Amino acid sequence: MSLQTVAAGRPAGEWDGTRNRHAERQVVAVLMARGPMYAEIKRSILQEIDSGIVPEGSRLTPEVELAARFGVSRPTVRQAILELAREGVLARRRGHGTVVLPRRLAYPVGRLMNFGEEFASSGSQTSSLVVDRGIVSADADLAVRLGTVLGRRIFRLERVRYVDERPVARQRSHIVHARVPGIETIDFTTASLYETLRDRYRLTIASADEVIRASTADATDAEHLGVPAGSPVFRVERRGFTSGGDLIEVVDSVYRSDRYEIRLVLRR
Repeated sequence: MSLQTVAAGRPAGEWDGTRNRHAERQVVAVLMARGPMYAEIKRSILQEIDSGIVPEGSRLTPEVELAARFGVSRPTVRQAILELAREGVLARRRGHGTVVLPRRLAYPVGRLMNFGEEFASSGSQTSSLVVDRGIVSADADLAVRLGTVLGRRIFRLERVRYVDERPVARQRSHIVHARVPGIETIDFTTASLYETLRDRYRLTIASADEVIRASTADATDAEHLGVPAGSPVFRVERRGFTSGGDLIEVVDSVYRSDRYEIRLVLRR
């Protein structure tokens, strides 16, 4: 039994559990039978957040009310809330109480997919804003990274990526133009770069190597991602290859660290 049984009828923007006390006692009995109360309270809060009953940006019911609802002490409730705060799910804000933060997106470690594919199964809506598209001459750095010569014509595509209308990443792609003639005429606001490479140019990105670094947002990052300059971000350098090992694309991405997290499974 989840807290949904006691969360119905709350005012907009606040998690309110004012259903009858009999239902509350049932919830408490179930939770006590399943393990430590703080862990079960934490799990129940997460269930309500995941289901949308407690939406992002809403205020959590005050500790004293949660303690009364579950028949536990305030320190028990506080422990559950503090763990959720450490995990980036909740935040305590002076004058506003405890609020639900936007959930972090899982960075696709070990999986090669385009931006839309990352969220196809989650129900989130993705979109892109093209901020730069055109032909540039390879400088020394680009020439080395793309394995070409200085001054070679390079197609550049820079986009800001959105999830549910919120900016989460800034990406700049470079491809040797001779391999993709005419690509600069395509509107990548809606078109997928990987699908275009595959369908129009018969170039399939089959593998990639990446380097991920912790960094801070510069002024341009801040402008496009809607964060203060100096905010923590992830910088990702990717090189994409065909199945035959030909280098096709170099991508430099900046991800908001408050919207993304990197999860790894380690085994011995």
